[in-house]
Amino acid sequence: MRFWLRLILSISLLIALSFGIGGACLVSTSFQTALRDEKTAAMHAYQMVRNTLYLLNSLGEKTDYENMADALGQMEQRGAARWQALSLQSEERSVYQSGDRSLFATDLPRPVSNECVYAVVRGEKGVYLQVLSAILTAEDQLWLQACFDLSPAYEARETQQRLFLIIYLAVVALGVLMAAVLSFALTKKLRRLAVAVRRISRGDLSTRSDIRSLDEFGQLSRDFDAMADKLEDNIRKLRADMRRQEYFMGAFAHELKTPMTSIIGYADLLRQDGLDESSRAEAANYIFSEGQRLEKLSFKLLDLLLMEKDALTLKAVSLPALFADLDRAFSPTLRNKGVELICRAEQGKVLLEPDLIKSLLYNLVDNAAKSMEGEGRILATGRLIPGGCQLQVEDDGCGMEQEELSRITEAFYRVDKSRSRRQGGAGLGLALCRKIVGLHHGSIAFYSEPGQGTCVTIELFTGRGNKRAKG
Repeated sequence: MRFWLRLILSISLLIALSFGIGGACLVSTSFQTALRDEKTAAMHAYQMVRNTLYLLNSLGEKTDYENMADALGQMEQRGAARWQALSLQSEERSVYQSGDRSLFATDLPRPVSNECVYAVVRGEKGVYLQVLSAILTAEDQLWLQACFDLSPAYEARETQQRLFLIIYLAVVALGVLMAAVLSFALTKKLRRLAVAVRRISRGDLSTRSDIRSLDEFGQLSRDFDAMADKLEDNIRKLRADMRRQEYFMGAFAHELKTPMTSIIGYADLLRQDGLDESSRAEAANYIFSEGQRLEKLSFKLLDLLLMEKDALTLKAVSLPALFADLDRAFSPTLRNKGVELICRAEQGKVLLEPDLIKSLLYNLVDNAAKSMEGEGRILATGRLIPGGCQLQVEDDGCGMEQEELSRITEAFYRVDKSRSRRQGGAGLGLALCRKIVGLHHGSIAFYSEPGQGTCVTIELFTGRGNKRAKG
């Protein structure tokens, strides 16, 4: 059952029960009060008759039945009596009869002394109070019996019940109408929210409920819209990641295509007879060099895919020790190429992830070396700054155009594709560097001029390992 229908039924049932019970109690209370007043008036009238008869009986020396009958007749003529039937009689004779004797339909028990007995009697013509008592005289005992009409109280109750039924039906109908209006007003916001949910479920992520009330519905709407904003943002990021992943995989597949084709071609030549020794050596060397390039490419790709950790395990790393490892790793190879590597580091320790920072520096030095066609110089420096350190790698190689600087950290992007392919580059090194810097809450900046060289400046803000050493 729909919520708005349950709300209408609940409110209508509450109104019907509360008004019905309250009205029934009111009618019943009013009837009991009216009936009690009718009984009291009837008993007063009956006592007045008894008192009159006692007075007449006390004035004479003997019972005068005729005076009693005359007094009762005069009371009836003057309208002082309220009875519908009255009987005064002894065991032997009837003193006075008035009204419809058929109303005395109930045989009441004979009372003792001056007591009265009474009963409410329902007849064909209405409801009556039948009263009986004994009047003692000097000569005899008389029985005074009367019937008083109680029908006005019952008729008033019936009138009230009919009127209450009409009012009850009108109130219930009005209550149902008001419940329907209230239900529509209350569920309007829920319906609006439900429409927003359905639209979002069908893919329209820009839909918002936008309910601006200050009640619980408004709070629910604001929470829902905040959730929808977060969902839309996450899906947008997910789609962007999927597009980048598709581009990444497409570029990677393209990178694999050319060397694999060459490797397969040279391997096929090696299977054939008739090649001289120099051709075999050339083919084997090409296969070996291309295999090494693919190995480096796969390692860098793995680094890019796995480097998505939310937190790093930072260690206090000595800058001089870090740059000493860099010098030991590259100086012999670079010296054979005529390239001088100069490493300078300020004394002190910084909180870093050492393996990642080594990979960062190695990639930057390797890129600097590849930018040189002949002799040259590479200057790698490290110094302490507030909250971290600054790393810098500067070369005097071929440099880059300004429009290329904004794209050099994209995966598989290469400034000089022919030279990069010849030197085993895949365009992944700087993309890896950018991720490493991001994990260390730092920044990376490039400055380059064609023919003048390139300077890469990195600032990492991960904290200092200890206070700066003196001297």
